[in-house]
Amino acid sequence: MARKDGKDRGITRRKGRDGWWVRITQNGREHWHKCDTKSQATALYGRLKADIREGIYFPEKFKQSKDITLRAWIARYLEGSTNRSLRNERRYGRFWRLLIGKRVLSQITTEDLRRIQSKLKARGEKTKPDWTKMKGAKGPATINRHFAFLRHLLMLAVKDGKLTRNPVSGLKFFPEARRTRFFSDDELKNLKNVLPEAEWKLVVFAIETGLRQEEQFRLRWDQVNFDSGAHGILTIPLSKGGRTRHVPLTPYAAQTLRSLD
Repeated sequence: MARKDGKDRGITRRKGRDGWWVRITQNGREHWHKCDTKSQATALYGRLKADIREGIYFPEKFKQSKDITLRAWIARYLEGSTNRSLRNERRYGRFWRLLIGKRVLSQITTEDLRRIQSKLKARGEKTKPDWTKMKGAKGPATINRHFAFLRHLLMLAVKDGKLTRNPVSGLKFFPEARRTRFFSDDELKNLKNVLPEAEWKLVVFAIETGLRQEEQFRLRWDQVNFDSGAHGILTIPLSKGGRTRHVPLTPYAAQTLRSLD
């Protein structure tokens, strides 16, 4: 970044006004953008200069978005969302509203998000402050899900002309360890001993079929075909992956279904 007399050119405080300010000159006209901290101003200045070089800096877009906070944008998104994972989206949205919901969209920088990402990871194994509200936030996978929601949210803001660039796009997500976990015979025996028979039957059905909770408890009879396969096949018309999935029934799973009304 260009410096003049030991100071960052284009980043300053304005007399009688709070915060830090970024001054951008384009076609002989000055444009001012307010930030909460100097680090935000530094990041925004670099991004805006890059936008000018690429010919994608449009000051009117910032004027359109200056009064739109992240909190308001989240509320607008959730109001119109029809995703199957709406319950999780509301949880993610609540997390970001509590954390940085008061910021306007143009003031959310990659540097700030990277700092939040690192802080969450560092606190993963410690007692988490109330503002995280991240249930079971011990591993990188949960953190990734929250940032994936924010990335999607801000990409919609870019498409709607509220932002020129998505700040989450500059982040690297944490690698996630993937492993398959099986119940041991002792674990199944202990589980059976503490559950009523009717509930144990549902647990075994879940283990035998591998269905997700929502898939199992929304299962309808028109998705069951006892005449296909050795013991029957379940058809999940719209799985989490967005495709139709066929699940062969084991003898116990077929027996459990036949025992139901």
